[in-house]
Amino acid sequence: MKIGIYLGDIKRPQSLGGLTFELTFVDELLKQKTNHEFIFYYFGEKNMFKNRQNAKFVSLRYYKKPAVSFFPFCFELYKIPVFSLNYILKRDCVNVVYFLTPYLHEHIEVPYFALIRDVSHRILPHFPEFSSNRIFEKMERKLNLFLTSASKIITCNNVAKNDIGTLYDVIGENIITMPLPYPAWVENVKEDRRILDKNSLNKNSYIFYPAQFWTHKNHIRLILTAQIMKEQNINLKVVFTGLDRGNKDYLQKQVEELNLEDDVIFLNYVSQSELYSLYKNAYALVYPSLAGPDSLAALEALYFNCPVLISDHLGYSQQLRKAALYFNPLDEVDIISKIMELNNMTIRDELISCGQILVRENSCKNYIDNFLNIMDNFYLTRQCWSLEENYNNK
Repeated sequence: MKIGIYLGDIKRPQSLGGLTFELTFVDELLKQKTNHEFIFYYFGEKNMFKNRQNAKFVSLRYYKKPAVSFFPFCFELYKIPVFSLNYILKRDCVNVVYFLTPYLHEHIEVPYFALIRDVSHRILPHFPEFSSNRIFEKMERKLNLFLTSASKIITCNNVAKNDIGTLYDVIGENIITMPLPYPAWVENVKEDRRILDKNSLNKNSYIFYPAQFWTHKNHIRLILTAQIMKEQNINLKVVFTGLDRGNKDYLQKQVEELNLEDDVIFLNYVSQSELYSLYKNAYALVYPSLAGPDSLAALEALYFNCPVLISDHLGYSQQLRKAALYFNPLDEVDIISKIMELNNMTIRDELISCGQILVRENSCKNYIDNFLNIMDNFYLTRQCWSLEENYNNK
């Protein structure tokens, strides 16, 4: 089949986009031998990719730059495509499309599969990034059409499957669960310890939380955790990395008011080499996000043998199973109790061991193998009508 892959907005590998699932998908898919032909569609810098045998890349364009979007997974909400994607897909005789991120500009007539990681804006509508009435309503109108028109919906686990099925009235057999793989960048990265030296960080001297500064990421809980650790003479700093999404000033003011400037470190975007060093030397990844239901950061940490402590709800336990300790994300006392459990080397070693097993299961190759198997199975259905003829003109 000729399979279209919609990537969404893509940046160069050395930018923020280099950490995304989309580029991991491209890198691994191009390694596989298959009889399918692929056309990758993306918005971004022109000529970022080179065409290869059985793979073509098409750079799409927008009319204008976007207004700020409050949806983490849909930054193109206010961009207007120059050309109709639906027209381009039919022009290119694409048989089926796999959307790695939602496309909300128009109805797509070509059969398509939709990858949806979460529907947090419906689960947590009270957070500022989700609560704008104008954006919420527009998003819901389009997402309802996008999901209910999909041949199949792909999501990460049964928690997400149940949320999507309930909130968007999709029958269970049309939702496939397929855990996300760890990002491909971790396999070949080289360590850069300068980030540690520059911030006076030693091995096991800090807990680490790499997350953009959205309000639902719940950074405030780790600031309050840092306050208690300081009072109890627990010698661990808190290190944040990520881009500001509107909440960083508030968090920095809280740190100043609590006199925690030496205990909480704010880093901006860091390179992959620096991120590797931060994972490798952290006492633990501590992930108190209030939105789920899975975490790529947790998989990255496990790959580098960094113990994972994470929220006890929203599907994380289905993703990570015995490879993490779970805490109440609204209770800093519970967070500290889980941090202290890691002093037990038996518990720590068991987490790392289970993490390595999980990482092997969630390899990039396994994910692509599952994807290709889904496409092979759909081909049997796609044979029911012509792969070339336009039935809409009949």
